[in-house]
Amino acid sequence: MYTLGHGLWHHLTRKFDFFIVIVGLDNAGKTTFLEQTKMKFTRGYQMLNPLKITSTVGLNIGKIEIGAVRLNFWDLGGQEELHSLWHKYFEDSHALVFVIDACDTSEGIYRCSIRIILQTSERVMDSEKVQQMPILVVCNKSDVDECANTESIRKLIVDERHLGDLAIVPVSALQGLNVERCIRWLFTALTRNSNL
Repeated sequence: MYTLGHGLWHHLTRKFDFFIVIVGLDNAGKTTFLEQTKMKFTRGYQMLNPLKITSTVGLNIGKIEIGAVRLNFWDLGGQEELHSLWHKYFEDSHALVFVIDACDTSEGIYRCSIRIILQTSERVMDSEKVQQMPILVVCNKSDVDECANTESIRKLIVDERHLGDLAIVPVSALQGLNVERCIRWLFTALTRNSNL
């Protein structure tokens, strides 16, 4: 009887794990986005002071739980020398999040971010698994005037080989604007396409 009860308890309390890669250029707001995510979905979590967040060297890891689902985030450093390592994480992930700085249109930084997204996607888009993955593009710093709008960014990004869900969301990671919307979209896309 104990074994049956233990098995039932284990089945009812198990978590379904999904792994999500967060990539983008240096200072796009990837870590701030992850910190806001953890604060909004983890009771009692104290977010790091945004003024003390520095460039990620290597990898930050974060986890949140929504019901029986655990979302595991890999926040990869945005320095140019690390871009060649990004694709190694893609095959082991279930979704991709690209964070771009959409407010710096004068320097064309968001266009550069999009070019890097496309180049990175190009390397891995031949993988059938990646073609099916949900992709979320976080247009960060959308609370700043003169931001690029999501429709202009969508036109630059859409890749006909990508068959999975795609969302492009204006966000202010610093203010927490639309962070919850992004995570809810990821949760829905991941659980809809799985065998939960």
